[in-house]
Amino acid sequence: MILLKLLLVPLLLAAVTLAGRRWGQSVAGWLGSFPIVAGPILLILSIENGAGFGARAAQMAMACIAATMAFFVVYARLSDRLGWPATMAASLVVWGVAVALLQALPQTLPVATALALVALALSPAAMGARPVPAERRAPHPLELPARMLAGAALTLATSGLGARFGAEASGYAALFPVVGATVAGFSHAANGAPSAGAFLHGMTRGMWSVAVFCGALALGLARWPIAPAFAAATAATVAMHAFTRPR
Repeated sequence: MILLKLLLVPLLLAAVTLAGRRWGQSVAGWLGSFPIVAGPILLILSIENGAGFGARAAQMAMACIAATMAFFVVYARLSDRLGWPATMAASLVVWGVAVALLQALPQTLPVATALALVALALSPAAMGARPVPAERRAPHPLELPARMLAGAALTLATSGLGARFGAEASGYAALFPVVGATVAGFSHAANGAPSAGAFLHGMTRGMWSVAVFCGALALGLARWPIAPAFAAATAATVAMHAFTRPR
């Protein structure tokens, strides 16, 4: 489990980073919105705590999509006015406030699904026009290792804290914007706000796949063993992600 936490997410982050260098930040964001963090975290939690725990965590992850979209919107809006540290801090505060507000709502899958769908539908317009990134500067040789280390640290922290405080906290932790925060922050620092904004616009396009994954997993784990539930959720997610691919 430790190896899975330490290797899987950093390797996927590296793949997203290299895709951004090859095809641009918008495509990298779309690839990064595949549940490359939520999937491994929910799998680890389900194996360690049982299918029922995993189903509840997946339901709360579905609700937390709204908080993650709030992070994306705030970061995209503030990045052209503030430096990356202030933008990151404000966006994380908004994410935390949104998660706190979720506690006041009914903790059911229909409510979680409705929240996610509304957030996904409204976020592209709330983010504003898609920026055109400036010409990319040559990447620093330590940028890729730094992104991978940051991804590993954030994954360990979110999965560990979530498991300690129960299924609800686990679901919220699984949807902490690890990829969005890591890649957008590094892109903002290295290449400016338009690069970070293009990445987040791409992530917003692909986040429908996360909703499909969480919903299918919440339903599947309530009825099936862990392996078939994750297989079905992954298949549905791949189909949705292909549908939302940049044209």
